[in-house]
Amino acid sequence: MGTARAWGWVMHLRDGGTTPWLAWSGEAPPIARVLPGAQQLELLRTLNRAGNNDARLADRVLAAPAPGRGKPDLALVGVASSPYGPQPVDPAQLPVDELIRVATSVLAEDVVALGPSAPTPRLRRGWRRGCRLAGDPLDVAQVRDHLTGRGRSPGGAGTTTVILGGPLEEMLVDVWSRRCFERGSGGWLAWLRFWQQRDDLPPRIDLPSVAERHLARHERVTVVFDRSRLPALVGVRRLPPLVRPGADAAELSRRIASVMGLLVPPQERAALMTRTLLPRMPVTGTPPVALPNEHREWVRVAAERMARQLSRAGYPVVGDPASLVPTGSAAPDAPSAASGQLVLDLAVRMLVDDTWKGL
Repeated sequence: MGTARAWGWVMHLRDGGTTPWLAWSGEAPPIARVLPGAQQLELLRTLNRAGNNDARLADRVLAAPAPGRGKPDLALVGVASSPYGPQPVDPAQLPVDELIRVATSVLAEDVVALGPSAPTPRLRRGWRRGCRLAGDPLDVAQVRDHLTGRGRSPGGAGTTTVILGGPLEEMLVDVWSRRCFERGSGGWLAWLRFWQQRDDLPPRIDLPSVAERHLARHERVTVVFDRSRLPALVGVRRLPPLVRPGADAAELSRRIASVMGLLVPPQERAALMTRTLLPRMPVTGTPPVALPNEHREWVRVAAERMARQLSRAGYPVVGDPASLVPTGSAAPDAPSAASGQLVLDLAVRMLVDDTWKGL
């Protein structure tokens, strides 16, 4: 009785239905050896409520694993019970994180199937000034992509390393966000705690150390805090504003990267994440993650120390190193981490409307 009812619900969902499990009463014969898990079934119901009418997507969701930390595929309450292991559940009561696990598995397969996107070929021209970029990795990547897209390749005779800096709290956000779109990372709050406990900074935004590494290679360095003056330093009239991924996009990408680590080699994963997924990630309007107030004192002390080091070292500096130091407190509506529901909403949007694949 319970198994036949469960298969009836599976068929209902495969046909685009949205009735919750506890409200379902129809029956059907089995179409496979085992029932899909509650996570897969509830995600499919969520997709159907969002407008899914793709039978192939339905079958992929029903067959998808739920990778990462979490529960194994769960049985439906009223179908089976056992004194051992996880107990059957009402799918409608599952935490959203359980549905995200299944969604990221399907999305990771989509990104791998798309393959790395080749850069748009452009007329190759050397930069007007020999120049390399270092520092804030999100800013570096966007400036480099813009310049490369204009046919200006990095390097060249008389190379100067331009080190991009900014408020330390924003650079921390940028490092974490970029890692999410490269190879994955710990969650935002756990990642911050890791660096605070070490009383250290990620190497890419420890600007004095970055400068020393490039000086050791006999390169000139310039540290830039005033972004309005950056175009003149790299030989263009203007640069697009820096775009930071929203908290939901970064968190979903972080989870997708973790799954892709099981599907492709590390170097291929980085190319897929930065050149295939990142340009296609839908914009939702969710702000980036923000530095929680409990971390602001540590960041203030680290920023003041870095500003002193830069001032004493005598590097050419464009702008004011004091801009490293955070002011005030976090905005009341700034997310310290993406809510699970926002991440699930973005994943559902991408699964149901796959126009992002053709960007």
